[in-house]
Amino acid sequence: MMRNLPPSLRLRLTGAVMMPLAALVLLFGIITAWVTHDTEADTVDRVLAGSVRTLSLVYNSRSPERETLLPLAVHLLRRRARPVVHFSVYRGRDLLAGDPDLTPPSDYSMTWDGVTDRHPPVTFVNAYRANPTIRGYLNAIDARDVTQAAYLRDGTLHGKPVRIATEVRRPVGEQALIVIQIADYVDDRMAYERQFMGRVLMVGLAVLLVTGLLFWWAIRWGLRPLIDLTQQVETAQQDASPAFRLEASEANPAEIRPFIAAFNGLMARLERASNSLRHFTSDASHQMRTPLAVARVQLDVLDRYGPTSPQGRAALTDIPHAIGTLEQLLKQLIALARSEDQGDMQMRPFDLAELAASVTADRAGQAPVAMDIGYDNRMDGPVMALGQPALAGELLGNLLDNAIRYNRADGAVAVSLWMDDQDAVVEIDDNGPGIPADQRDKVWERFYRINSRSGAPGTGLGMPIARALADRLGARIELRDGRTGQGLCVLVRFRLPQG
Repeated sequence: MMRNLPPSLRLRLTGAVMMPLAALVLLFGIITAWVTHDTEADTVDRVLAGSVRTLSLVYNSRSPERETLLPLAVHLLRRRARPVVHFSVYRGRDLLAGDPDLTPPSDYSMTWDGVTDRHPPVTFVNAYRANPTIRGYLNAIDARDVTQAAYLRDGTLHGKPVRIATEVRRPVGEQALIVIQIADYVDDRMAYERQFMGRVLMVGLAVLLVTGLLFWWAIRWGLRPLIDLTQQVETAQQDASPAFRLEASEANPAEIRPFIAAFNGLMARLERASNSLRHFTSDASHQMRTPLAVARVQLDVLDRYGPTSPQGRAALTDIPHAIGTLEQLLKQLIALARSEDQGDMQMRPFDLAELAASVTADRAGQAPVAMDIGYDNRMDGPVMALGQPALAGELLGNLLDNAIRYNRADGAVAVSLWMDDQDAVVEIDDNGPGIPADQRDKVWERFYRINSRSGAPGTGLGMPIARALADRLGARIELRDGRTGQGLCVLVRFRLPQG
């Protein structure tokens, strides 16, 4: 069973161009047919009117001259560009020359009744040159004996429709009126129009064909950059890697460059997400071995000695500690992975004073009873910063957790807030053991631990998490000596909103 494949972009573009073009060709053909019909009808009418006037002038000449001029006039009518072969000349009911079946009109009479031009003479518009005529003749003398100037009518000859030019005049030296008629078959005119339109149709089809081929080639040339990009992607599928990037060249059109930039940006995010997942998996498998091993060993001790034995009671004490360490490790690994997600984040102004007060109050409730946790807003009101409130809360909470965890049980932590010309600043100052100056650059490395005099266990992830969160927020972290000469002072500088 064949699948319905979607049309290619090249075919769609060609169709989008050729359909309007075909409509234009059709419209051109209709207009050409109308113009051709109108022009052909006007041309035939002009030929008929001119021919009947010429033949009429021949019969206006005297008898000896007439017999000489008549054959010449008939020969001329049959040899011109538009030959006229059907004519007749009647005096009353007598045929003087021509086709007897081309009979006079019904209102023809042998004698003049005093009415001139019972039918309106035929006239033609000549836009490029206007020669004054008298009833169709340039010379007034030629029109003097014409009782009915040339006019056109439709009739039938030999059973076929014809267009007839008729003129009635009184020849020189005669009293009887003669009627001169010249006819042209309508089907001859229609055959000429069909032949002409057939040529126009062939030309139009040829134009469509050639234009379609040219457009197909032009679109293929225009889509070459997209084809090259597609080939790059197809080649990359054979060895898929998040590090793949589309190669942009100077020849790429300006319309494609935003797509290349967006695609490469997406691949960069995918690569960072993949690296983050790989690091998370590697870090988790590496760091979780120790607490899991401790828990397994203590469970083996319980199974061997029982919970009432001294060894069992010691194991029951160590197991919650190992589980707590494992829980803290998992929380920090998840926080680190989330902080490394570099997806688009909506930055907006928020009240840093309210956020810092809320985080401080929350952590103060979890701190040891003997520890003093203080908060001071030096601006005495809202302090607006630019960022994402949830991540800013995680950042401040993480730093407060470190300040509390690695402090003395009866220590103190002071949180201060102020604003200068460039930043909104949160200061977290403690009087714990601090971080030696020569190790402050190393604490940003994952799983790096210093020898803490507080004895509090750690995972070595707290400060890397804080740095990752600050980078996402566009904030900066500074480590200094504690203001009392002891402990550590951490300054977090948030960006101010624009305007």
